[in-house]
Amino acid sequence: MESKNKQAGKALRGRPKKEKTKLSCSINLKLTEKDFNSVKEKAGKLGMKATQYAREMVLKGSVKLRFSLEDLDLMRKLSGMANNLNQIAKQANKSGLANTAMEVISITTKIKKLLDDR
Repeated sequence: MESKNKQAGKALRGRPKKEKTKLSCSINLKLTEKDFNSVKEKAGKLGMKATQYAREMVLKGSVKLRFSLEDLDLMRKLSGMANNLNQIAKQANKSGLANTAMEVISITTKIKKLLDDR
């Protein structure tokens, strides 16, 4: 008992535990095949399942994701290019800047082109 009281006075560390609320109630909704395909397509564009999309539309009136699929693809490409640029900078520190200058110019022009195409 004494050790529990000592721990109660300390601040909790780490990530707070997530509340586990189960989805226990349901609403049956009938859609035409055209409407269902429309909902499924909109959900797919946002990277969601149709039921999750419908739930958020009913409860919030809109669905807002932090990033679109195009943005996620752009971030992935930029991350790969940044990794390459970092490796080139590391090589430049070892062998000198003159040897790797052309590679750096090539990568930066690719990055500029990618951002301009948006």
